[in-house]
Amino acid sequence: MAWAEESEVFVQATPARYIAVNGDAEKFRAHHWMKDGFMGGINQLSANHLFANGVTLQAQGHALVDQNDLGSSLSLTKEGLGFFKADYSEFRKYYDGTGGMYHYFTTLQANDTDKDLALNIGRVAVETGLTLSGWPGLSFLYERKFKNGAKSRLTWTGVKEGPTTRNIGPSWQEIDEVVDSFAIQASHSLAGFDLKGEQRWEFARTETLREERNRATTGVAADQKIRRQEQDPEANLRMTTLQAQRNFLEDRVLFSSAYRFSHMDNREFETIIESDVNGTPTNFSNPKQIRDARADNDYDAHTWVSSFMTLPWKWLSVGLRLKAEAIKRESNSSYPADASPNSTGGSTPNGVIDQNVVSLNENSAVRTGEGLTFRFTGIPRTALYTEFELEQARVLLHEDRKDLLGPNAGETFNRFTVADVDRFHIAMGGQSAPCSHATLTSQVSFRRNNNDYDDQRETDSTGTTARSAFFDGQRTDTAEWSTRVTFKPALWLQPSIRYQLRDDKFATRVENEPIVKTGMLSHIVTADLAWQPAQDLMTTLSFSRQMAATYTPGRYSATNIPTFNANVNTGLVSADYAFTPKWSWSGTLQYSWADNFNDFSEVGLPFGVRMEQLDLTAKLNWSVAPDTSVSVEYGFYHYLPDSNADTGDYDAHMIWLEASRKF
Repeated sequence: MAWAEESEVFVQATPARYIAVNGDAEKFRAHHWMKDGFMGGINQLSANHLFANGVTLQAQGHALVDQNDLGSSLSLTKEGLGFFKADYSEFRKYYDGTGGMYHYFTTLQANDTDKDLALNIGRVAVETGLTLSGWPGLSFLYERKFKNGAKSRLTWTGVKEGPTTRNIGPSWQEIDEVVDSFAIQASHSLAGFDLKGEQRWEFARTETLREERNRATTGVAADQKIRRQEQDPEANLRMTTLQAQRNFLEDRVLFSSAYRFSHMDNREFETIIESDVNGTPTNFSNPKQIRDARADNDYDAHTWVSSFMTLPWKWLSVGLRLKAEAIKRESNSSYPADASPNSTGGSTPNGVIDQNVVSLNENSAVRTGEGLTFRFTGIPRTALYTEFELEQARVLLHEDRKDLLGPNAGETFNRFTVADVDRFHIAMGGQSAPCSHATLTSQVSFRRNNNDYDDQRETDSTGTTARSAFFDGQRTDTAEWSTRVTFKPALWLQPSIRYQLRDDKFATRVENEPIVKTGMLSHIVTADLAWQPAQDLMTTLSFSRQMAATYTPGRYSATNIPTFNANVNTGLVSADYAFTPKWSWSGTLQYSWADNFNDFSEVGLPFGVRMEQLDLTAKLNWSVAPDTSVSVEYGFYHYLPDSNADTGDYDAHMIWLEASRKF
């Protein structure tokens, strides 16, 4: 059979985009994932072609080089024979290197890193396979994922002014990560069963370097510590997956089952060097001079899942899910340290390993789970559902640790801990359209996680300072409710309102201590309005208020740590208007503001944020011809935080020129 050849090509280019930032350009990049300055390239290039022999070619790509936003894909397929696919994508994620704010520090001029913080994240994959009629489907896959660059971390360091120290100094981490994957996949239908199988191998290699630098607001203090931590984890993973499913009784009964075996062996190397501001290795109080520490893990997991769904009546469906998993892990580690001399700050390490903590661990777990779902459509214009989920796990942990050298030589620690984990989840909800002008959707759910740790054997605490089995358990309860009402009084007017409630409660039990209770309560109210006042004008209005409060037992302490509030208001207006068949305009305006600042500086750090943020874009489009268009876009971005709570305000202007053509 011969096909008529067909081709189609589409290209959308950005000849120029320029962003000028007045203020904190680094924070602007982190907020909007856009680089300031000049940028140009191809937004989208796609081509489709059908050859006379029935082969279909599909290709597309984009390249915004100055922003490192790249991507391409190629696909060749022939029905009844096989396929070939190739994909590549890469983008850049920006991070803000600014630390925290403590407005009582009068001489702190800059509290950010001198590191360019951006992480390039990408993927390349090649897959080919056979789809011969009557033969098993077979495919081969190679995939590489990578990350390269530096990002900010949340381990803020100490900044000192006079006798006061606050942990507001920023830190960063370099990351160089590569994950290579190979997979063989097969599928076939046999005796009414759809069978699938996959064998996958993954090899992950990562090199990281983290820097944490203590600071002082004036001069060079002798206790300014610089910690550089190198970690090199490696992991090899292989997985075997088998799946089968079949329909019975004219598709009224569906059964499926799958099994996976996973084996992973991984190792990690770590070195920590603490130095003074001149780069000289120095032991501060509680030193961490770790040299060539190593940890090894060997991990096996067997997982089986099965599901059963039936439609006894056309208005009712019932689903059952079962899961079973068995896990075993063996690990060992050594933690050599240069801890001498170790008397006062400023001591220089002598280059001799005088402390080495060695650990041996065995860990096994058995986990089971059950799920039950119901879908009911017996009421006109209404659909209801209910879901139940249960999970049970028993985890056994053997831990043996010993310090072979140093001041604690001979100190040993061992324990055997049994952990019972129970999880429960129930959800009920539905959708109803009582009339053609209104729709109601609602859902309520409750989730409970309970972890209970029981130390069957533990080293006597009076004979050693080593302690790791001090955690007795934790229970987490989460209740959620969401509902949405949408009205449709006319085709040109559709308002809706949505409400979401979430209540998280945590109860933590620590050995010989009272239960610690913390919690978080959040409300989100959103109102939307889709309005078309004229045939050529479409507008959308939205307002959302997100309210969240986190509380801890600290509010009852002598320092009276307040509840942390995270309330944010956001308004959005967008519009599209067609002046003529060739000229059109679109624009968006988004404004967010928060007023949560709680100045608690007398005994700690200020809490909360007070800020305003505005994003405005306007785009004018000209259809030069049926297959050709040109557009110009302007954007304005504004961010202004409270100077007592945050730093880094900016105003940014963007001009963007685009052109597209279809061939």
